[in-house]
Amino acid sequence: MPAAIRRRRTTDEGEDTEEEARPRHRQHIEASDAEQDEATSDEDVEMTGASSKVDEQMAKKLVRYAISCEYSRTPIRRDGIKERVLGKQGRSFRRVFALAQTHLRTVWGMELRELPVREKMTLHEKRQAMKSNGQSRSGSGAYILSSTLPEAHRSASILRPSKVPSAEQEAIYSAFYTMVVSMIWLNGGELSEQKLQRCLLRLNADRMLASERTEVVMKRLERQGYVIKKVDRPPVGYEGDQTITWHVGPRAKEEIGLDGVMGLVREVHDHPDDEDFDKKLRLSLGIKNKTLIEEEWEGNNDVHKTNGVKHAR
Repeated sequence: MPAAIRRRRTTDEGEDTEEEARPRHRQHIEASDAEQDEATSDEDVEMTGASSKVDEQMAKKLVRYAISCEYSRTPIRRDGIKERVLGKQGRSFRRVFALAQTHLRTVWGMELRELPVREKMTLHEKRQAMKSNGQSRSGSGAYILSSTLPEAHRSASILRPSKVPSAEQEAIYSAFYTMVVSMIWLNGGELSEQKLQRCLLRLNADRMLASERTEVVMKRLERQGYVIKKVDRPPVGYEGDQTITWHVGPRAKEEIGLDGVMGLVREVHDHPDDEDFDKKLRLSLGIKNKTLIEEEWEGNNDVHKTNGVKHAR
């Protein structure tokens, strides 16, 4: 057989062998890729399960932290949550917070509610707020626990005062700060020191409240966010006395609210069934219901009509 023919056959056989080997190599590559995909998916499932367990543990830790803060009436701040609960997992705040809210609502009958932003009282605070207006947050970043129980389960026989330090002292303290906040709110949201002292004198609480000094109790109310004490001093170089006014704090706005103030006033007046009483109470609190708004609008509309001006409804 000529050498050229043998070379040609050898070349053809080599090409056939390579063509047969290529599909096998492709099958091997595809099989290895499938195994890698399965291994990757298994790792993803394991990582997802591990992260969910970590989030669950941190959510339970957040619930314990929130209850401990609420026990001492300390605001639950976002920075404190990141420091004491999340640690290095700061980016998982939203997931952990949502899980903690679910636990609180389903198990404890409570939820975390964000406190309103503290109002700027002094001129210095207002200037600082104007400078940092572009960098300010939309919320306060502080939370408190609030009950989610239905109204039927919020009676005094169910929600009793805490037994620490004692049920009597806790009831006295709750009644006192509710009364002080109500007086401030009924006075247009601002109450002078002199008027506050006159009110406390009538209640025989100007010096002592149970076994504590009233001054100490007022400082505690200020520290816990129920009231805000504003002190206006005369400018430098001018003589005069400083003026002290009291305002409603952010915690009182969320915990007591206008509904709590109206409930206290109705309880004191033995729940009068009188529309005039409700109107006066709403006006004292700066609330205008729909009927009053319509009456004012109709009165203004009549005045405009007498002046020859017509306004469409």
